[in-house]
Amino acid sequence: MSNGHLTNELITAYATGAAREGVALAAAAHLTYCADCRRRVEARETVAGALLASAPGAQPPDFEQLMGRLDETEVDVAAPFAGPLPAPVAAAIGVDFDKIPWRFRLPGVYEYEFSQADGDEISLMKVHPGSAIPSHTHEAEELTVVFEGELQDGVTTYSVGDISVADPSVDHNPRAGGDTACICLAVLSGGVKFTGPLGRALNLFS
Repeated sequence: MSNGHLTNELITAYATGAAREGVALAAAAHLTYCADCRRRVEARETVAGALLASAPGAQPPDFEQLMGRLDETEVDVAAPFAGPLPAPVAAAIGVDFDKIPWRFRLPGVYEYEFSQADGDEISLMKVHPGSAIPSHTHEAEELTVVFEGELQDGVTTYSVGDISVADPSVDHNPRAGGDTACICLAVLSGGVKFTGPLGRALNLFS
């Protein structure tokens, strides 16, 4: 699991433009809150630009465009329809937050899947206080960015702006902490396998 920040691999993928659509959206969402990761992205982009510029016959990198990507990730509080969502996510959803058609998934857990791209499922999740996702593992990678409330995963608590990165080695049981619903972005690559006492039954419907 990550410590609430983008991993070096995600920083590099985002900075070089190699990140899949869902991964790029999760990274951009986290970057609206995290100045430290924005500086790390800027450093990677500068290095990538220098390498491109040093290649024989290469065109100089457009540093204004590169820095513009960072400017676009500043928190935008001017959109009244966005609710707790950062600007990149609100734009991707394209619907007023108050009008999101949440779908029941589990007791206390609701989802709005708004995109499938590059094999990823991209969803908003709303988990009511005390509710949890049953224990599960992943076939690939799951990125989760918290926008409201808090997400407790094992001994780690993710607060607003934090990103959780879970790979196939992680067997976890995330739940909403605090006294408000946890609103988060979930980018899921590959399937989910439930592992808890109810796992066999849940796997029949997943």
